[in-house]
Order: sequence, then C-alpha cells, then structure tokens
Amino acid sequence: MHEIVVDKSFLDGAPGTQVLDVFAKNKALIIESLFFELMTTDAISQIRCFSKVPEHPNSFALIPNVGTLLRYELENRRPCLPLHDRRIEGTYIFNAKLRNGTYIPDVNVLAQLEEWQTKIEADTRAFLERCQAIHQFFPELIGIEFRDFPAAVANARRSLATDHARVRSIYAQLRADAPPLDTLEPELLSPQWAWFRWVQSQMLAALRIFGRYQCRVPDVPTPRVLRNAEHSMLDVEYILAASLTGAIATNDTEVEEDFRLLCPKGLVVKPLRKTANVVCQDSCHVT
Repeated sequence: MHEIVVDKSFLDGAPGTQVLDVFAKNKALIIESLFFELMTTDAISQIRCFSKVPEHPNSFALIPNVGTLLRYELENRRPCLPLHDRRIEGTYIFNAKLRNGTYIPDVNVLAQLEEWQTKIEADTRAFLERCQAIHQFFPELIGIEFRDFPAAVANARRSLATDHARVRSIYAQLRADAPPLDTLEPELLSPQWAWFRWVQSQMLAALRIFGRYQCRVPDVPTPRVLRNAEHSMLDVEYILAASLTGAIATNDTEVEEDFRLLCPKGLVVKPLRKTANVVCQDSCHVT
C-alpha cells in the first residue's frame, strides 16, 4: 500500500465513495495541519469533510507537525522516512458529532485551538518576512526589467526542483546563525530528508507570493494578505509531506503545481467529476 497525503480540498471536493476508496487502498496520512483546518473551518465544510473519513479504527495515520519531523532528523541524523513510522501512536476515530455538526468543543479543546491559532499567526508573519526577503536567496531577481520578472520567478522556482546544490546552499544560509547542534551538514541532505523538502516547499511558496505582489510584499499586511499567506503557509506542510511520500490527494491547483515540480513522477489523485452523466476520474498516475 502506498502512503498518500490527504488535504482538506480533497476531502471537501471529492465524493464520499472516492474518499473511502483512497483510504482503503492506500496508507492515508492526515497531517496535523489538516486537523487544524478542519477544526477551524466553517460548519458546513467541517461536516462535509469529517463525514467522509472512514469510521473504522486506524483507517489513517496522524502525522505530527513538520517541526516534529525536523527535530527527529536533527536528533537521529537520518531521514524521517517512512512517514507512517513517524505517526502519532493511538487509535483514531473522529468524534461522531463532528460528522453531524453537533460537536461543541470543551474548555480544554478551545484552549488548545486558541494556542494553535496563536502559533499559526506567528508562523504566518515569519513566513511573510521570508517572502519579503526571498530575493536574498535568488539574486537573479534583483535589478531586472519588469517584463522579465515573471519568467525569472518561474525559472527560480524550477531551479529549486532540479538544482540540489542550490537547495543545500539555501539551507546553509538559513541555518547560518543557528547553534551547530541544531543543524545538519548541508552535504547530508537529499530529497529523502524533511529538511531538504522544507527548504524546497518554503521557497516555492515564498517565490509565488513574491511574484504575485511583483516583488512588493506588503510591510504592513492587511487581514486579507495575512489570510492568503496563512493558506499558503499551511499548504507548505502538505507539499512537504507529499514530496516525501510521492503521493497526494488534492483539489488545490497551487498544491498540485508545487508537488508536480518536486515530484514529476508522483501520484496526484483529484476529486471525481461528472460530465454528461459519465463519471471520469481526473487524476494522474505516473510511473
């Protein structure tokens, strides 16, 4: 069975039978970011997503946040693969009330969600700061004509997928001020490492935002800018995990685009769609 990362857009958009099929035929991985998104989304979307997850025990593996995976690699000095082995131990069955909209979180759950939200907000601002300074890692974006800017951003994004030496160099720059015990030697890193994929996925997302704002990422972001940045930052966790497993179930165009850059031979499963009374699977199986 193949490990496959499942994101919120897939749960939201795919028919229940397809979701059950994906969970039954693969080692479905739910990362912590997905659980956060499900617990904080609107009520209708929450019911729609939770109601599709299989009810039987251990139908999926809950994968800890990226920080935990990165710490594992620092402490053990080896890649965190397979991700299924890094799962949080336990028997997982979502509360039945989450499926029908009657769930009311208790004080402890509310406190955890508030703490989680505070961390996400801090991480989003740090991510935006990285977007503002992204040209430091890609000097080819400095001092060029505006007409050349979109192509330069696209080339920089492609280089992250093909130039492993560049990825290691960026890692070395990012970790330059960290204590030696908190870093790995750049030459150790390869696509099998979460740290390597962290650099790739973070930089891909930052370059997209840098290009979207035409190299003028706001210093004082509006609520809308923060909301969009948070969405992009959470997507990074899906892309990172999926690039390690080589498979993702998604309905998000940007997630798919970045995953395909990093894993051109990977598996993308998208929601079924109905056209002229014929059911077609809009998915890509590449070997």
